[in-house]
Amino acid sequence: MRKASSVSIALVLAFAAGLPPRPLGAQAAAPAPSAAGQPQNAAAAASASLAVEPGEGRTVALKLADDLVSQFVYRDQAEAYAAMLRKNAAAGRYDSGTRRELAKLLTDDLQAVHKDGHLHVMLAEPREQGGASRRGPPANFPPLIQSAKTIAPGIGYIRFTAFFGSDEEMAGVRKWLAENKDAKSLIFDLRNHHGGGLDEQDVIFSYLFAKKTPLVKMAIAKSIYDEHQAPIVPGPTLVFATQGDKIVATHSAIPGAATPLRQAKVYLLVSNRSGSAAEHFALAVKSSGRGTLIGEATAGANHFGGVRPLNDHFAVWMPVGRTYDIKTGKDWEGDGAAPDIAVDPKQALVFALEKAGLSHEEAVKLDALEVPAEPVHRDKLRAR
Repeated sequence: MRKASSVSIALVLAFAAGLPPRPLGAQAAAPAPSAAGQPQNAAAAASASLAVEPGEGRTVALKLADDLVSQFVYRDQAEAYAAMLRKNAAAGRYDSGTRRELAKLLTDDLQAVHKDGHLHVMLAEPREQGGASRRGPPANFPPLIQSAKTIAPGIGYIRFTAFFGSDEEMAGVRKWLAENKDAKSLIFDLRNHHGGGLDEQDVIFSYLFAKKTPLVKMAIAKSIYDEHQAPIVPGPTLVFATQGDKIVATHSAIPGAATPLRQAKVYLLVSNRSGSAAEHFALAVKSSGRGTLIGEATAGANHFGGVRPLNDHFAVWMPVGRTYDIKTGKDWEGDGAAPDIAVDPKQALVFALEKAGLSHEEAVKLDALEVPAEPVHRDKLRAR
């Protein structure tokens, strides 16, 4: 049995080089800028170009099949994945190519059986001197907070890359909230948000809610929770209960000191590049009625989990549980969280500023000054 502890947050970047597995407070991150199996530094790039060792592809595929059956969020889908992997391994499908090619091939084969917004095989990052693995986002990752300001009188604006829970990011969120505590409107720009954990969300919710408010539920099989490194752990805002063969956590907003932000209008800018924990945040705000989603349906990467090693060279991002709406029981896997107001995500900030009281001309001028670090729309999504 694992011991309960306070909520631990980490960001595991999908499609990035493998980071060490460790607990997550909520959704792990959605796709990062690089493609599946792509390395993030020179040492990893060199390793990725090496040929698969004799028998390695088959061994990795069979280990992956076993791990999916014991850990994947849905047992029936896991069995289908495993049957495919074992058949292909026996036929020699995974016996040649480079490590990078094998990671992509395994990922493509998995997604051909059942689409999942998080499940993929990645390259394990070479360890640094002393045996330590690099922690944190990839070297080419944008700042975790791209912009945080009072964008116009009475309107606070913040644009995130991810919820990483770092000391610097947490301090930035608290500073922005304190500086905008009298704002009439808050705009959260999640249009190219990769995901992460709960820490930033919990701080934000403490300003927005006047009473304890259940937001979403997170469920994981009790067998996975007991036998493996579970990606969620209990804390003040995440209360666990056993329901049949599941461990179900209720994520709630817990109010902090009263400020005028409890009455502020809240707008979330979303796109199909808003993934994972950004979708958790969006569903929590939408389901509770606390804010308005503006843009397009989100990425559809629901199932939370984390990185699991397969061998020294490969790892799998393993989805082990699901987050869902308290009222409907539905999650957003594949479909994404639907916006309340559907607009071109490139125009979402203009629309939000107009809703907050600015003229169209003022909104357009301010929007031109806020350039997201990455595109706010993707033509092709893994989850659908």
